[in-house]
Amino acid sequence: MKKCSLNLLTLFSFIAVLLCAFALNATQVNDQQDVSVKKIIEQKEKSEQTLQEAASSDDSSVPIDEFERGQPRGAIAGYLLAMRAGDVELATNYLDYRNISEKTLAVGKEELARQLYVVFQRTLWVDLTSISDQHLGDLRDGLPSYRELIGKVKVGEDTELNVLLQRVPREKDKVRIWKISNATVEKIPYLFQAYSYSALGEFLAKSLPAVDFFGVMLWQWLYFLVMLAGTYLASVVFTWLFVRAIKRVHSTLSKDTAAFIQGPVAFLLAIIIARQLIDDTNVTVAVRAVMEGATTLIIAWCWVFFRFVDLLKVILAEKFVAQDKPLAVYLLRPAGTVAKLIILVVASLMWLENLGFNASTLLAGLGIGGLALALAAQKTVENIIGAITLYTSAPVKIGNFCRFGNSYGVVEEIGLRSTRIRTLERTVIYVANAKFIDMDIENFSEREKIAFRPKLMLTPDCKRENIDNFLQALKQHLLAAENIADEPLRVHFKAYTVMGLELDILAYVKTTDFDAYLNEINQLNLTILSLLEQHHCQLQVVSERSLASL
Repeated sequence: MKKCSLNLLTLFSFIAVLLCAFALNATQVNDQQDVSVKKIIEQKEKSEQTLQEAASSDDSSVPIDEFERGQPRGAIAGYLLAMRAGDVELATNYLDYRNISEKTLAVGKEELARQLYVVFQRTLWVDLTSISDQHLGDLRDGLPSYRELIGKVKVGEDTELNVLLQRVPREKDKVRIWKISNATVEKIPYLFQAYSYSALGEFLAKSLPAVDFFGVMLWQWLYFLVMLAGTYLASVVFTWLFVRAIKRVHSTLSKDTAAFIQGPVAFLLAIIIARQLIDDTNVTVAVRAVMEGATTLIIAWCWVFFRFVDLLKVILAEKFVAQDKPLAVYLLRPAGTVAKLIILVVASLMWLENLGFNASTLLAGLGIGGLALALAAQKTVENIIGAITLYTSAPVKIGNFCRFGNSYGVVEEIGLRSTRIRTLERTVIYVANAKFIDMDIENFSEREKIAFRPKLMLTPDCKRENIDNFLQALKQHLLAAENIADEPLRVHFKAYTVMGLELDILAYVKTTDFDAYLNEINQLNLTILSLLEQHHCQLQVVSERSLASL
């Protein structure tokens, strides 16, 4: 029992620490996050849809353009799609390089397009639905008619710079199209200086293919996976040392508990530490969205709780066996399965909510369906609860001979729905658990000894001396018998009745084996018969009709 308490205390302490760390980590991430993975997916789909609609538009006011720059939304969508595809050369067609300084132009057109995308990735989420799809743009935004606001980028504590689209003449025919304004292009080096990646991030971004998954670039996935591998290695070493330290103090720490700490707990600890140690200069809006989705974190927590349930099953099984409740062990497997299912459902709903999907609608549907299922399965639930009661309180066990209601039999199986009992006639009765636990149950197998209580009536003409000598001789024999308990033991002349002289004899045979009991009372009955003859006491024969008339 002490070993079980130590294992439970260790497990709960570790999980409590991890929960606190997770709460702190989640708070820090949520302070910065306002974009979900769902929005990232929708942005890409919206960009492709915008370009398709612009290409097939019948609106004569929107000029036909090779790059679909005839409206503000089409221009910014084309730029974002080009950059997500890694086609920086294509992306340069969406920036206005006119009238910018030689210093800025010296950076290079393609590099300026890339740097602007880095700034977008780091600070600005472009909501395409908020940008006008009209040729003249949004004329009610308070800006000059030839400009459209993409968003604002915060630089420093109090400064915000507008990122603008501008309607400019196309080079070949002077038709008005939309591009990212030269005023914004001029500020790109300044913005990039504030929001560029780290030196390692820049090296990886330029060296690896510009491929993204959920908006996160390939180099970022590799960067964070390497960081996670490093923190996991450190966590494994830390938890190994922690287990060694506990074993030095308490050698009773089980192998299962040690494996739990060095396995799922180490993995969860690695993820929490990695999220804390991420270099913010390499974190983009998409990275924050993926972090907010917390896929690996939720998987780690599921692994921890699944293994925790398994450990609880082992610990509780040992406890139930020690308390002589072996039947309760059979409940641990279905109970563990239900607990894991609940954990999985809750984790899935949290994950969907983190990704930006509306889990409340799904939850409402599950609630209505669950209510209908609960009503339909009411009897089944009652029987399962009855099975839990039978397993935990254990009024009867498998193999016990008992009386239930007016029937007798041996319990052969206690299932989740019903209890199977073999009667004295060798027939089988199935009793629903909900009904069985409400019956009067008499468990004969729980007897520590079996009563011997013969009904003796003597004839009225028996002499006093003979009766007294018979009672004394019978008591001496019972006291001397090896298999008869000394207490309680009664041998008395009880009463006068119309049927005869009633004797009160009560003794207990020290056995729970019914066959042994029958052998013992067989000898006792023969002894009583011999003593009655020896002391000239005549038994009164009572007919069933006489008994019925009383």
